Amino acid sequence: MGYTVSVIIPSYNCVTYLPKAINSIFDQDRSDVEIIIVNDNSSDETAQYLESLTQQEACVKVITTSGLGASGARNTAIEQAEGAYIAFLDADDYWYPGKLSAQLALHEANPTVAMSFTNYDHMNEQYQYIVDCFGYWNQFTDVTSPSHYIKQPLAQVLAHNVVGTSTVMVKASVFETVGLFDVNMSYCEDWQLWLKICEHFEVAVLTKSYTGYLMRNGSITQTNSKRLQHLECIEQIISDYKQREIGLSKHTFTLAEAKLKEGYADYYRTQKKFMRALRYEGYAFLLNPQIRRIKNGLGDIKKIILSPSA
Repeated sequence: MGYTVSVIIPSYNCVTYLPKAINSIFDQDRSDVEIIIVNDNSSDETAQYLESLTQQEACVKVITTSGLGASGARNTAIEQAEGAYIAFLDADDYWYPGKLSAQLALHEANPTVAMSFTNYDHMNEQYQYIVDCFGYWNQFTDVTSPSHYIKQPLAQVLAHNVVGTSTVMVKASVFETVGLFDVNMSYCEDWQLWLKICEHFEVAVLTKSYTGYLMRNGSITQTNSKRLQHLECIEQIISDYKQREIGLSKHTFTLAEAKLKEGYADYYRTQKKFMRALRYEGYAFLLNPQIRRIKNGLGDIKKIILSPSA
């Protein structure tokens, strides 16, 4: 059968979470979907689980690789995908019912839209709700319609970076123009690709949350050294766009810098370096005043008073 959507899941030692992710695809109200899982050098029980799954489900394709990393794994799957659209789902995230239908309806109603993404919820390891992405970052909160066409997608995504990879759907043909994920990048390669798509194509967003994003304490992206390198990568991408004359406003870069400084503040807060966190939070507030930045700064001041050596 022909597939409308190819769902791509890179997985490395995620057998604990993988069934929830895959079942959330089966729970969608679409049958024209193929699932491509890239088992990238897992040493847990992933291979056995996937072997059992493929025996039961014809729409599941498994690709076994040896340490490609998330970008290389996704690229390999994109090259083998048969769907007209590519949707991404990380192995420890999951979708809510109706996600694929809502996005496909958006694309069918707006044929020029090449990429769409949705709001998503941060969940703790007990799958309890923490906060939704758009609400926390105060994005699209004034949009009253379920779907929203972004007038200046490059400026929006560069300034605010609220695109969750597990929410993204892209026309498969788009990759012929922008290429695939940059495997030479260790961090931010997903954001870089979304920015490239925003440069060339139209983008839209669904303001409802359709994805649960698991905040795992032990995940690769949560370790302190990784977080710092990730922030440095973001800084480099912003700097690269500053060097290019493509019509982005100074305000766009101000917003991007503010979010970056807040990211550094959060990083140093986790290191218990509260004076440094306060400096970055204050810088973020001066660039783009937000109530949460006042609250964060007051929290830093309290910690400094209670721990003068911090």
